Amino acid sequence: MKITALIITLGLSISTIQAQELDVFGNKVPSNKSVTTQNAPGKINQKDSQGLKQGYWEKRYNNGKIAYSVTFKDDKPIGELKRFYNNGNKKVIIRYDDKGEYGDTEMYSEDGKLTSRGRYFGKIKDGKWDFFSKENKLYSTEHYNMGKKNGITTYYFRNGKKAEELEWKEDVKDGVWNKFHESGNIKLKAAHSKGHIEGPYMVYFDNGKTEIQGQFLNGKEEGTWLVFTPTGNLLYKIEYKEGKTLNTEEFDEKQQKLFEEFEKNKGRLKDPEEFRHDPDSYMRGN
Repeated sequence: MKITALIITLGLSISTIQAQELDVFGNKVPSNKSVTTQNAPGKINQKDSQGLKQGYWEKRYNNGKIAYSVTFKDDKPIGELKRFYNNGNKKVIIRYDDKGEYGDTEMYSEDGKLTSRGRYFGKIKDGKWDFFSKENKLYSTEHYNMGKKNGITTYYFRNGKKAEELEWKEDVKDGVWNKFHESGNIKLKAAHSKGHIEGPYMVYFDNGKTEIQGQFLNGKEEGTWLVFTPTGNLLYKIEYKEGKTLNTEEFDEKQQKLFEEFEKNKGRLKDPEEFRHDPDSYMRGN
């Protein structure tokens, strides 16, 4: 498998990339910044008579610091591919296998903190990936099969305990969905089917008693839902049909207020996918 787009094409003179940056593989992506880079001198950045990259390749920022370095054999990267920020800090390190296909990868923030690590096959994620917060704490572990999420994704609290387990099949939520209190006790037991919440939906207080008991059908609330106090007393019942309530007009004033609070707080079991670019907020409970 050729991986010819890993590094941008290099000339022999100074080149300016206006309003563009490079992704981990050297592809141009939109940016608000102007970056000037300079090819390194000497017998490097060479192609053979067949146009295949061979040997050591390197490019530098206009301040002289290395932008990236990699060694090619027959157009395939071998050993380490390194990319750097223009302050000299490492940005990406990919350690390729002998065939130049699989690459064990570490990614870093501009201030030098590890943000993620895992494996690429070519340009796509494959296998286990770990993601880290700005506090250098493990935020999540995901599993990929040729670029698509498969298996259990696990999210963590700052204390290292599991916050959530979410199952994926071919990049779609499908299977178990569990959430936990920071104590480690179960908070939510539910499941997805082809991207929709499906089946029993149970929420628990930290003391182990049931808070909410209900079920979903095709991603919508269905049937009788029960809401309890932390001591186990029933607060009220809610009847749902295709996600719509049927009996709230029967509630007294107190029950109505409780129901409104219940509806408002249903979204408090936040989706960690919405916090992918701000894992610290998810870990703090924001």
